[in-house]
Amino acid sequence: MTSTQILNTQLIDGLVQTLLALSLEERQLLFQRFEEEKTRHEIRAKLNQYEQRYGLSSPEFYTQFLSGTLGDAEDYIEWAGFYEMLQS
Repeated sequence: MTSTQILNTQLIDGLVQTLLALSLEERQLLFQRFEEEKTRHEIRAKLNQYEQRYGLSSPEFYTQFLSGTLGDAEDYIEWAGFYEMLQS
């Protein structure tokens, strides 16, 4: 095993011990926050796909979308929805 692998194993063991020491309520809160962050990460990935596809940043797109200059294509409605979700 390399020194990096040993350190990673020790880190994981320490995290496991910390998690096991948490109360049920603390674990539930931790997992809830993990799920929220996972959702935000997925939304950011989706926004990045639209930005790459259309060559606009999400804030630029959203401004144009709200002004009505882009129309109401399904992609635009979904993009706006994902952007709004990330803002809330």
